[in-house]
Amino acid sequence: MSYIMDISCIVLTLLSVWLLVFIAKKLKLMNFSWDFLTKKNVKFILLAFVIARVVVYGLSVLMMLQGENSTKNDDAIIEMTKLISPILSFIMVSIAAPITEEIVFRGGIIGLLFKDYPIAGIIISSLIFGSIHLSTNFISFLIYTSIGFVLSYSYYKTKRLEVSISIHFLNNLIGGLAILFGWL
Repeated sequence: MSYIMDISCIVLTLLSVWLLVFIAKKLKLMNFSWDFLTKKNVKFILLAFVIARVVVYGLSVLMMLQGENSTKNDDAIIEMTKLISPILSFIMVSIAAPITEEIVFRGGIIGLLFKDYPIAGIIISSLIFGSIHLSTNFISFLIYTSIGFVLSYSYYKTKRLEVSISIHFLNNLIGGLAILFGWL
């Protein structure tokens, strides 16, 4: 019975992501084609990913010095993995979250709401992104806001939502693999 539930949840999750991508394409927020994988964009993706990870690791060390080993968001994800299958957790963390969050925060906020004011969009998108990730102190808020800024800047600079999705995917892939292989 639980396999049927797992498969149903996986299918529903992927259908939800597909629907959001479909809407984003209709709103002309993204092409969702592989032509974004130019040499320049791949270098940009890798550099932005490394910058985001360095910032996260640096801020995580500061947070640990204050006695906290993980963010509330990471704790919530770990708890979620105890309730659902590792494959569904991996799909949600590594695939669904990067695509849906980038469509909403970069495409929706920067690309639609603040299309004429992209710098304001970058700031607002980054701050909201930091806020929704269950920040309980300034450093955890700064971790997610900084990631949000890297993703926002990447979208703004390349004009491709697929670039920020790729960076977000690489970032979340670390946790997704830890979930999938039981390293948590």
